[in-house]
Amino acid sequence: MAPAMKRPAARMPRARAAQEPVAKKAAATSGLSAHVQNLCNQVGDAIFASREYPPEVIRMLVNGVTGSLAVPKEKRHAFQENTIDMVQQVLDGLKAAAHSKLVEAEKKLEMTVKENKEHQHAVEAAAATLAERTKSFDAAKTRYGECTLARVAAKDAVTAADQKETAGNASLVVAESRKQRLESGMENIYGPLKRGELPAVEVQDGARKIEQLGKDLGFDSSLLHSVPIALAKLPRDRGNFDTVVMSQIEAEFQRFVVIYTEELANGVLGRRERAAKVEAASKEHSRALAVEEAAKTQKEAARMAHRDAETEHKALAKAQHQVAIDKGIAAAIVRAAKGELKEFEEGPLAAFKELLELTEIATTPSAGG
Repeated sequence: MAPAMKRPAARMPRARAAQEPVAKKAAATSGLSAHVQNLCNQVGDAIFASREYPPEVIRMLVNGVTGSLAVPKEKRHAFQENTIDMVQQVLDGLKAAAHSKLVEAEKKLEMTVKENKEHQHAVEAAAATLAERTKSFDAAKTRYGECTLARVAAKDAVTAADQKETAGNASLVVAESRKQRLESGMENIYGPLKRGELPAVEVQDGARKIEQLGKDLGFDSSLLHSVPIALAKLPRDRGNFDTVVMSQIEAEFQRFVVIYTEELANGVLGRRERAAKVEAASKEHSRALAVEEAAKTQKEAARMAHRDAETEHKALAKAQHQVAIDKGIAAAIVRAAKGELKEFEEGPLAAFKELLELTEIATTPSAGG
């Protein structure tokens, strides 16, 4: 609930701003000067920003600023004085809120400064421990590295043997695949076509597959051109030319079957030799790995100790970094709070004090008056 606005007594004597003398500004005899209007606007804007009172109260006071503070103090009515008292009450509340905000921000900054120092000490201690364990770990790694060189060389030998085996067996894999494809085509497509056993709807597709198989294997192009025509006919409808074409295509099939069969047979010995080299290299790698293992065990203990120290250092450094950020934020909040308070004191509050002492301009009679 918004605080209740105190109702001032009529024509209550006031000692505002007694501690801070304010230069008196004289009021113009007719209308408001731009300066006085500007001062009123500053006060009104400050009141309008207040959230302590209901909107209707704020509007009432804002609307009454000019009608009270812009009137020279010698001519102010008791009701105008009451309005001024209520305006001052709002301004005092705003100043108190700004000051309270500054005090709270300064407490927060003090706390973060202290926390930042504590984190800095913890990070320094963790860094010293990490440096010591890093030195021990480096020594263990050096010893382990010497053993690792032999193991790496053995591993490279295994890799090279594996690559040679893969490359050497690649042509055999291709030959095996082509041989299987050729034999499957002869048995499942060419044979039924030759015998007229394929369903009529599959004849054209089967003939095209045989033609494509011949192209992939490198058969004579002129022969392949005649193959679909001969295969598309029923056995009783084929002529001598068709028979010759089919004989030639069968001869090509058989020739390639022999080529692939021989290639696979000739590759057996090479495949075994390559496998033997891979096995020998693998055994040497296993031996080098066993030699390395002893050094690795010694290194592992140093690594674990180093890891723990590093983890702790990183966690503390991260926390310290966040605290440093919080410190910067807290300092910025303090600067902002000081700026807001100063801006309020030098702006709306100073304007109010100046308007409070507003007086009429003393007029001097003219020579002929």
